[in-house]
Amino acid sequence: MKQAVVYLGVDVAKAHLDVAGAQGSGARFANTPAGLAELLQWLKQARPARQPLQVICEASGGYEQGLVRAVQKSGAFQVSLVQASRVRQYARAAGILAKSDALDARVLCAFGEALRPEPTPMIAPEQERLRELETQRRHLSRVLVAEQNRSAQLLWAPLRALSKRLLGQLQKQIAQIDRLIARAIAQSPTLSAKARKLTAVAGVGPRTAALLLAQMPELGTLNRREAAALAGLAPFNHDSGTFRGKRAIRGGRGAVRTGLYMAALVATRHNPILRPFYLRLRAAGKPPKLALTAVMRKLLLFLNHSLRIELIAT
Repeated sequence: MKQAVVYLGVDVAKAHLDVAGAQGSGARFANTPAGLAELLQWLKQARPARQPLQVICEASGGYEQGLVRAVQKSGAFQVSLVQASRVRQYARAAGILAKSDALDARVLCAFGEALRPEPTPMIAPEQERLRELETQRRHLSRVLVAEQNRSAQLLWAPLRALSKRLLGQLQKQIAQIDRLIARAIAQSPTLSAKARKLTAVAGVGPRTAALLLAQMPELGTLNRREAAALAGLAPFNHDSGTFRGKRAIRGGRGAVRTGLYMAALVATRHNPILRPFYLRLRAAGKPPKLALTAVMRKLLLFLNHSLRIELIAT
């Protein structure tokens, strides 16, 4: 028989970690390397003999990364990183309206016992480095666009000069990160093989390939529905009784969806398969954005299929 899993909720804050178990046990540890070491020791003592233990935590602006890495590297426990919105909706459904760190930890524990989320797989070091680089590049790109818009409104010459200097620094940093991303992909045989497969498709350039490799490493291991849902490109029903509403996409990874939007725009002009597909949809009366979303989904599924064939071949 499969052993029952013991779930522990951990609420993550910048300075501390609140832990709660099903039997009311709880503790607080500092969110530091020393505090994480104490937490792992506490988990060993809290776990019943020979029973698997799974930590449930939610994304907390990056402050959860140390906890996730420490639990995964310990090899003794599993950890699930879940969406904060799902946990909050569960708390409301359970009638829990109050909120505190200790209470959130108990809610996370109950969430784990009720829904039994899959453990979060451990990310390879090169994959983790690529994700951090790509995330920082997108952040700097947003700052660059905001500063460009701001600079256009400046009237005083000294401020315009400062803004121009800042824009130059941002552009240099983005170019440097692009070089680091290219080097990280080139140094990994797995990532470089995937990148070559992705960029072989018309419409997918090095930037989109890096985004997919960093933010959707599962690509190539998913079925069609899983890939579309993970990228937020799966249409969901909106029906009630005899009412049949329009299906719409929702959820998923927004960064992936944004990157695929730009790739799909290029594909509608240059891809020999996706361009006729897009034109057929437009000729059938489909709105431009709906047709473009269909191209995004078709492009993603083709990329997923291509990487799957690559994995099977190797």
